[in-house]
Amino acid sequence: MAEESARAVRQILLAGAVLAAVLLLSIWGLRPPAPKPENAPATSFSARRAQAILNRLVGDGVPHPIGSAANDAVRARLLAELERLGYKPEVQAGFSCDIYGSCGTVKNVLARLDGLESGSAVLLAAHYDSVPAGPGASDDGAGTATALEIARVLKNIPQPRHAIVLLIDDGEEAGLLGALVFVDKHRWAKEVRAAVNVDTRGTSGPSLMYETGSANEWIVRLYANGAARPATSSIFYTVYKQIPNDTDFTVFKAAGYQGANFAYIGDVAQYHTPLDNFANVNPSSLQHDGENALPLLLALANADLSNPLQKEAVFFDVFEHWTIWWSASWTLTVAISTAIMLLLEIGWLMLKKRLAASAYLWGLLGWLVIMMVTGASGWVLQMVLRKAGATPVNWIAHPVPVQVAFWSLGLAVVSSLGLVFGRWAGSSGLWAGVWTWWAVLAVVIAWQMPGISYWFLDAAAVAAILGLPFALGSNDAARGAGWVAILPMAAAAIAGFGPLLLFYDALGCDALVLISLLAGLLLTPLAPVCAESRTLRGLARIGLPSVAVMATILAAFSAIVVPAYSAKAPERVNFEYWQDGDSGKSQWMVHPDSGRLQEPIRVATKFRYVDKGPFPWGGNPVFLADAPSLDNLAAPTFTILESTLVGDKRAYRSLLRSERGAPKASVLFPPGAGIESVRMEGEPLPPEPERERKSLNGWAYFSCPSMPAKGVEITFTLPAGTPVEVYALDETYGLPLEGLFLVKARPFTATPSQDGDVTVVSRRVQLLP
Repeated sequence: MAEESARAVRQILLAGAVLAAVLLLSIWGLRPPAPKPENAPATSFSARRAQAILNRLVGDGVPHPIGSAANDAVRARLLAELERLGYKPEVQAGFSCDIYGSCGTVKNVLARLDGLESGSAVLLAAHYDSVPAGPGASDDGAGTATALEIARVLKNIPQPRHAIVLLIDDGEEAGLLGALVFVDKHRWAKEVRAAVNVDTRGTSGPSLMYETGSANEWIVRLYANGAARPATSSIFYTVYKQIPNDTDFTVFKAAGYQGANFAYIGDVAQYHTPLDNFANVNPSSLQHDGENALPLLLALANADLSNPLQKEAVFFDVFEHWTIWWSASWTLTVAISTAIMLLLEIGWLMLKKRLAASAYLWGLLGWLVIMMVTGASGWVLQMVLRKAGATPVNWIAHPVPVQVAFWSLGLAVVSSLGLVFGRWAGSSGLWAGVWTWWAVLAVVIAWQMPGISYWFLDAAAVAAILGLPFALGSNDAARGAGWVAILPMAAAAIAGFGPLLLFYDALGCDALVLISLLAGLLLTPLAPVCAESRTLRGLARIGLPSVAVMATILAAFSAIVVPAYSAKAPERVNFEYWQDGDSGKSQWMVHPDSGRLQEPIRVATKFRYVDKGPFPWGGNPVFLADAPSLDNLAAPTFTILESTLVGDKRAYRSLLRSERGAPKASVLFPPGAGIESVRMEGEPLPPEPERERKSLNGWAYFSCPSMPAKGVEITFTLPAGTPVEVYALDETYGLPLEGLFLVKARPFTATPSQDGDVTVVSRRVQLLP
């Protein structure tokens, strides 16, 4: 018994040391490289040189959305930078519309480095416009500075095989409009075969290759061979395809370009806010961007672009030092083979009476109960933290305690239930049960989503390989459970800890239950080791579960007591002044991300909470207060220039115009209006996605965020014989002077975001049959 107890202690300590080491290496691996100085060799990328460019571009901290004078100024600086580097830049102006009903005039900046061969080109892309609320130093000033520093490097290295086109486009924030204009209308677009896009969704963190084209086996091979600090995973690629987020790379993929998309996502609380400024740009992240984009761009520019194989890969990095990849087409075969091998080993152990059938069944049940309890406990903990005010918004100021709490929760459940089920299953029964489930998941996910399969397949394959000599040997099952359990557990942690550490930055507090569930899943291979604790006595027997439970409680308590907001991670709170151009009624509106007013704002005036705003398409709660009516805010006009009956349809030609010179104007048609064949300035608007219509309660929305003084012409058809009442509205950025008291009431722990504070004037227009 003493020998068994000593072995159990050694195994638990070894398993804990292995997990701790892998976790620390995973955290260390997510650190971007140190920035290279300005005097770095001319052939290498230097973040300090890129920073200097960035400071010249957006160091003034002024937001520069599409169509603004500030955007014109940034574009002029861009042109000057390219000319200084020896390029002959050009400006492409054009009008385009996205699938969400947003149209506008953009002015792209382009330059070209000719290749040794003609006919094919590679694109390096970033965007220079910002959202109205922030200066966009990281999104995407950092990408622009990265592209310009790469452009400098290209002048100092041998000429590539294929031409390289540099596209710094406009209007990305307004709906990927600049990318659309380039792809549809520029003469160089037809030459492009592959694109490298550099964008961000935060201000720090590693630069992730999170999206590729359809031929990603080819891309991953080039990336793996060239990246000094690879940071990537086919999990990112697979998950991103399920999320309704778009970047310019979405447009490039639709045009048939191959390539890759890079971004860093740390400190996402600063994204699309005034805190996305030059001071908050992380130079190490900038360095990583360049060290990722440059070698892949050069590899593509010197590769055979004629016909890349349309094959996908399963891939991931190991501590940002190595990239492991294989063809996705092999995955299901390997997963099935692994499952068969494991089941044969388990069957052999049962045949030799080294594993009882009842122990195996208890092991299968134990894994299932662990996952169910982890998910349920995670949900309960999330509800407790939400009720206690620890997670009022999706990204909070101090996220480490909540992450520790949900990781520790997974460990607490696995270690506790591993000990409980070890009573009936033993370590060998739990080992067999755990890896049976992992093998089954590997097969199912390899079949449905091969990009995620490596999380299960790698560790299951290690378990099957190590289990073979164990099963065929004559040693007692319990004695062999240590190394047979710990090494596959290490493989699971190496493959899974890195991506899981990024889940919070990617998805926020909404993903906390998922984080606990995945942490529990990755830790289930620890259960057979924990089962050995049943041979211990007293507190030693419950040592690991007790430590994990205490860590969960202490981390959850810390999450509750630390403030949810700070000056560097404030709550997003937008103010809006709205005036009804028909009645003159005016209101202040507040849109806090948390759904609650911070005290200084609450006492600024008499706000009342309503479940739905004043617009029929708005379904979100809002805080309202009466506001003074302003005579100097002329309502927008929506004028019918021509109306023609065509069969059972009536075709309209109209003019949407902001009479007060607002930069943005929109028109909305009610549900069931039957609007079709919409064009703005002659550009067709595709039907809106169903999710967009649902978010607007069925209303059809058409907008121009770069409204010219003359207005924009919109043509459309409606069913004949039915009157339709539409809304026209325009929007300026910032509040009128009468709203200065609200701006002053916003505490330092709150910030505007996206469009920021706005002044909106609306009117209703009857379209008679």
